[in-house]
Amino acid sequence: MTEKVEKLKRMVEEKLTHAHNELEKAKTELESCYDKTRTDLESKIHQVRDELNSKKHTAKETRAKLHAEFVGQKERMEARIKELKESSAQRKDERAKKRIITRAEKAEHLAETCIDAATVAIIEAELACLEACRARADAEQLVGTSA
Repeated sequence: MTEKVEKLKRMVEEKLTHAHNELEKAKTELESCYDKTRTDLESKIHQVRDELNSKKHTAKETRAKLHAEFVGQKERMEARIKELKESSAQRKDERAKKRIITRAEKAEHLAETCIDAATVAIIEAELACLEACRARADAEQLVGTSA
């Protein structure tokens, strides 16, 4: 068992032992109360009420302390969950941005390649036109000299 579980187990055992002892004490007191006078009974009732009020106060403080710890722990857990969700969302956004940037860079590279190919095609077309003009000029010169 973990240390915290062992600590809880010891605390429960101590509390149950204490409760058992209180029960035995009450049993003994009740068994002997039939032999007491009214004044002794009044005194005992007053003493038990004081003890009850003290125990109620202690129990109330313990309950409030546990509630405060629970609320604090709950708030810490909720804050941690929120933080994890936010960091997860940020990582998602960063990955999405990275994918978009990568896609844009690939598109730019493809556009650059296509423009380069188009430029080469234009120059080849210009060269072909010039060669066609030269061929036409050569043909006309041959036709003109032979006529």
